[in-house]
This record gives sequence, structure tokens and C-alpha cells, in this order.
Amino acid sequence: MTLSAIRNQAKKWFLLTLYLVAAATGHAGVNEADTLTASKVFAEIPLEVLDLLRPSTRLDMLDYYHQADSILTVQDALGGSSRLEQVTTDYLKVSVTPISTLEIKLLPFKNGHVIMTLYTVSSETSNTSDTEIQFFDSSLKPLDASKFLKSPSLKSFFNLKDSGLNEKELREKIPFVAILYASGPGDAPLTATFTILSSLSQEDCDLLSPFLIPTLTADWQSKYKFK
Repeated sequence: MTLSAIRNQAKKWFLLTLYLVAAATGHAGVNEADTLTASKVFAEIPLEVLDLLRPSTRLDMLDYYHQADSILTVQDALGGSSRLEQVTTDYLKVSVTPISTLEIKLLPFKNGHVIMTLYTVSSETSNTSDTEIQFFDSSLKPLDASKFLKSPSLKSFFNLKDSGLNEKELREKIPFVAILYASGPGDAPLTATFTILSSLSQEDCDLLSPFLIPTLTADWQSKYKFK
């Protein structure tokens, strides 16, 4: 092992030791007084949010991405493959498993930041995807998502006026909703994509497809508000 590799390994274990000591003493979490980045959130986010990737594994992934200029594919807790897809100061996207991704986005709020996570799971047999959105403060304390996100209603995805259907008839044809949320670095908006249509009967799919608005967008203005 080269001297450089030994130093990098020692640095990784030093950071991990600090994390474990902080967790054991109740001081885990990023600090707004420090420079908050998506990478720091990824390294320190609690296991209950990202239980398939242990903190030591996340540090390895970040180390390769930032220092080795290489994307490291690692094994998650279930034996699957995980890898970082994109990392900027305020945004990170990781492929957790072949059918799931996690996005971390830092959003300016008052004198600091709100942290948003988007955990998306996709079907292996259809185009259906669904996203769970959570919000945290800079110390990774969970926040009430309803204060930062007004989700789009079912009727927002359809031109009902042109379809000849009312909202009740639409709900009868679509018993549940699956929405793929996604964002990106900087001023990228939050997008909401309706993904359940392909799982309906062919008759209902053919009926509703011409009136579908596939994707809606919302900009961050201290909260996301879809019409």
C-alpha cells in the first residue's frame, strides 16, 4: 500500500471514529456554523433514513468521488450495488440499489438551510416509481414536511375540462397515486411526475393518456407549492 493510500485510509477511519463518538454522546449531526454541504449530510444522515449504507461505506464512496476522481460501486447491506451518481455542494444523488435512489438537496431557509431528502423506489416490472420526501434541519432533526411541501392533487395531472370526466370519476379509475419527485443542484426546481398510468387497465390508460399532464414543477420559495 502506498503512503498516500495509508494516509487516506487513516483519514477515513478518523472521520468515522468522530462520527461514532458523536452518535454515542448525542452530538451527531451537521452544524450550520460549519460549511454545510450535501456530502456532509450524506455522511452523517441517520441509519433509519439510509440503513442500507453504513457510515463507513458512505465515507469510502465520498473519498473515491472527491479525491480519487472515480465512482466507487459498493455493496449495500443486502448485497446489492450502490454508487454515487452526482455530487455538488448543495446536491447529492446516490443509486442505493438497482431500483432505488436517494437525493439530498440543501435549500436556503431564513439564516440557514433546510435539508430535503427524496427516496425513490421504482418497480422492476413497470414504469411506476414513488418517492418519499422528508425534511430536516441542519442538525438532522426531522421537520414537518407539510410546512415545506404542498403536494399536487390527482386532478392537477389531468386536463379534466377536456376529458369529460369529473374528479370523482377520475378517482374511481385511479385508486392510488404514485409520484416520482426529483430535483437537482442549484436552482433546479422540484418536479413531480405521475407514474401510475401504465399500471392501469389498457382501456383506462387509453382513455386518460390524452389528458395527462405528465410532469409538474415547483420552485423553492421557502416551500414548494404545486398548484
